[in-house]
Amino acid sequence: MTHDPFLQALSALADAAQVETRASTLLTGLVDIATEHLAVDGAGIMVAESSGLRLAYASPDGFDALERIQETAGEGPCHDALTFDEPVVVDDLSDPVQTAWPEFVAGVLAAGYGSVLALPLTGGGRTWGTLDLYRRDPGTWRPAELAGAQVLAHLAVAYLTVADDRDEARRVQRELAHAGTHDALTGLPNRVLLFDRLEQALNAARRDAGLVAVFFIDLDRFKSVNDTFGHAAGDLVLTLLASRMSATLRRGDTLARLSGDEFVLVSADLAGDDPDARRAHVDTVTERLRHALARPVRIAEVDLVVSATIGVTFGGAGSDPDDLLADADRAMYRLKHAEPGARDHPGEPPERTGSHPVVRSARQLERELVRATAEEQLEVHYQPLVHRGGRRYAVEALLRWPHPHLGLLVATEFVDLAARSGLLVGIGQWVVRRVGTDLARWREQRPDSAPAVVYVNVSSREILDPALPEVVAETLRENGLRSDQLGLELLEGSFADPEVVTRLHEYVDRGHPLSIDDFGTGYSSLSRLVDLPVRLAKIDKSFVAGIEGDPRRRALVDAVVTVAEHLGLQVVAEGVETAAQASAVRDAGCHYLQGWWCGAPAPLTRLLDEARPSGSSGDAELPTPPA
Repeated sequence: MTHDPFLQALSALADAAQVETRASTLLTGLVDIATEHLAVDGAGIMVAESSGLRLAYASPDGFDALERIQETAGEGPCHDALTFDEPVVVDDLSDPVQTAWPEFVAGVLAAGYGSVLALPLTGGGRTWGTLDLYRRDPGTWRPAELAGAQVLAHLAVAYLTVADDRDEARRVQRELAHAGTHDALTGLPNRVLLFDRLEQALNAARRDAGLVAVFFIDLDRFKSVNDTFGHAAGDLVLTLLASRMSATLRRGDTLARLSGDEFVLVSADLAGDDPDARRAHVDTVTERLRHALARPVRIAEVDLVVSATIGVTFGGAGSDPDDLLADADRAMYRLKHAEPGARDHPGEPPERTGSHPVVRSARQLERELVRATAEEQLEVHYQPLVHRGGRRYAVEALLRWPHPHLGLLVATEFVDLAARSGLLVGIGQWVVRRVGTDLARWREQRPDSAPAVVYVNVSSREILDPALPEVVAETLRENGLRSDQLGLELLEGSFADPEVVTRLHEYVDRGHPLSIDDFGTGYSSLSRLVDLPVRLAKIDKSFVAGIEGDPRRRALVDAVVTVAEHLGLQVVAEGVETAAQASAVRDAGCHYLQGWWCGAPAPLTRLLDEARPSGSSGDAELPTPPA
C-alpha cells in the first residue's frame, strides 16, 4: 500500500460527501478504495437491519454472491464481528483448526479465497454493519493493513451517520411543512393550502378561459353527534367521512377541511361556455359526495347516517378566492333553509327561502356582529398558561361572542367576518382596553391569583394600526399597569411582513413580551425570529393531539422544542386535554402547558369567584386538573 494514492482517494471521497447525500454511493466508493489500495481481492459492506444483515455493496463483479453466503446462512465473520464488537481476522481459512462457520468457509474456499478480515461498523450508539475484506492467498494481515482497513471502517460509520442525520432532518422538515398545510385530524389540506390551490386553479382558468367550481360542504346537525357520543366519536366520524369524500375526487381536485364540520371542494378545468356541462358536472359531484356520506357509520353500536348541505359557485377570470369562498358559503346557507326540493340543485339559488331559528347567513351574521360590537356584547375569557411544575405563569385573553341564538362563539368563528367587514381593528382596541381594566380589577380584588402577564392575540392588521400604540399606552396609564404585564401574541406567519417586525420592535422596546402562536407551522419565517426578543413559542395543538401514543408526533414535538430552545424561546404546549398528553409534553421538554386539562377559558367574574390557594402574585398553585 502506498500512502499518497490511498490518502488522495480518501480526500476525493470526502469532497464528494459534501454534496452527495446517498449513503449507498459513498459506501460504494469506500469498497472500491479498499479493493484498489489495500491489496485485497474482494470487499463488501453488510448493513445491519432488524431482520439481520443485508449486503449493501460488494466488489469485484460477481463477488456479491460470496458475501450473500453470510446473509443467507446467518453465520460468518461479519456476524461474529458484530456480536463481539471487534475485528475478526482469519489468516488461513483452509487451516484445519478453523472449524467455525462451516457453510461460509466451504463457499469461500470453493470460490478461491483463503483469508478474510471483518470489521464492525459501530458508532454513535448504533451498530451499522460490517466491512468485509478478502484475499485469495492465505497470509498474515500486517498492522499497517489493519490500520488502513480501520480507517475505512471509521469513514463508513461517519458517512452512514451523516446520511441518517440528513434523512431525519428532511423527514422532520417534511412533517413540519405538512403540518402547516394540512388538517391534523383528517389529513386533508387546511385553509392555507386550500387558498393556494384555489389561486392556482383560478390562474389556470384565466389562461384557458375556463371556470372553477367551489363546493361548500356543511354536515347537517353534526353538533348532535358530538353532544350525544362525545368529541372522540365525532372526530372518528369526521375522519371517516373525509376519507370517503376524498375517494370521489377527480385527479386535480382539492378537498379541504375548513373548520369543524365544514369542507370545501375545488374542482377546476370546467368549460366556461357550456352551461349544460357545468350543470352535469355539479350534479355528478354532489351525487358522489352524498352517496359517500349516506353510507352508515357505526358508532357505539349505532349506525349513524350523516347528510350534508352543499353550496356551489363558479369563478374564473377576475374572481377573488375570498369572494368565491364566501359566495359558496352563502349558497350553502341559502340551501340550509330552502325547500327540500331546492337542495337537489345546489348550483342554482332557491326560488323561495324560509327561516331557521339557528342558521344565519354570512350577511345576517355580519349585521349582528356590528350590533354586538356597538353594544359591547363581546366578552373576554382567560385561559391559564401553567408551568410544567403546575404553577400558573400567565393567562391568554380569548375573545368570545355570546350570540343570542347560536350560543357562545369562539373568535375563529367570526374573526374572518370581522376582518371582511372592517370591524377587526376596532374590536382589537376594545379587547386591549377590556384586558387592562380586567387585570387591574383582578390585581385589586384577588392579588394572590392575578397573573404576571396577560397575552392578547393581535393580527398583523392590528399591529399596523397607527392608533394601537396610544390605546395600549393609555390603557396602562389608566389602570396603573406596567408594559411587561401586557403581552402580545401573533401567529408565526406574521413575522414574514418586515413592517410588522418593525412595529413589534417598537412594542418590545417599550417592554411588552411577545409570544408566537402555532410555532412550527410557518417555519419559512423562522429567520426573522432571530431579530426579535420573543419570549414564548406555542406549539400548535395539532402537534400535541395523540402525542402520548404516536412516536412520530413525539419526534415532531421534540424537533420543534429543539428549534425553539436554540432560538432562546420557552415553549408552551397548546391543546393539552389529558394527563397522558401533559406527561408527554413535559417529557418532550415543554416549559409551559395550556389547554382544558390545565384550565378552561373563563370570564373574569368566574375567576374572581373561584377559591384559590394564596401565594405570590402571578404564580399561584393550581389545583390538579382531572385526568
